[in-house]
Amino acid sequence: MTMPRRSQDLAEVAKKAANASFGSALVQKVCLGDMEGSDGEDVRRVQLIVSDDATDQVDGDKLLDAGLAISQALRKAGEPLRIVVQYAEQRELDELDAD
Repeated sequence: MTMPRRSQDLAEVAKKAANASFGSALVQKVCLGDMEGSDGEDVRRVQLIVSDDATDQVDGDKLLDAGLAISQALRKAGEPLRIVVQYAEQRELDELDAD
């Protein structure tokens, strides 16, 4: 069994997989975290911080494809937990911080 890598390494794996799936560098940053799934099991949260115009460039199919690519890449890198992918634009996060 492959040992899980450090969070920073996994974040880079997720970022590369997402940008490769999108076909351009829409993902600026990746934040990893832990959360509890609806079934009570531990889940790895992968939050993709995308460029502010990213929502104009992607559709639902591309988002699903990127989520699948990220999950597969993280599994290959040794991530044992179920993966949940979330998307946020940097301006949304800046607005939340300002409140």
